[in-house]
Amino acid sequence: MAKFECHGIEAQISRFDGLAAGTEDACRKAVKAGGKLLAERLMDAAPVRTGGLQESIKAGKVDYSPGDGYYAEVKPQGKDGRGEPYAKIGNILEYGHGRVPPRPWFLPTVARSEAEVTQAMREAFAEAQQGAKA
Repeated sequence: MAKFECHGIEAQISRFDGLAAGTEDACRKAVKAGGKLLAERLMDAAPVRTGGLQESIKAGKVDYSPGDGYYAEVKPQGKDGRGEPYAKIGNILEYGHGRVPPRPWFLPTVARSEAEVTQAMREAFAEAQQGAKA
């Protein structure tokens, strides 16, 4: 019978174990960082003459689903002084309604911000993994 032994890799295995143990936390931190940055970019791009729409844009809590992985919804939250949901106001501005012409701001900002948000997520993930190695 053959016997296989491997010596000297214990430190590397320990490092991998530490990284694996911190992966969930690193994913959550990465998504939170990306959501926060995207919310800032959307606030900057939201039409100014819309009352509290800009201030209503927030990144929600980080959640997990087997189909989507880790995610956070970034959207207008709450209602204006007349009881209209800010999400509805943002949607009408984006796509138009009746005699109101569309003024796309949400989807173009998301597309324009993709690389920057992805980079922020990568950096937050790497930073969290550095802490897990220690």
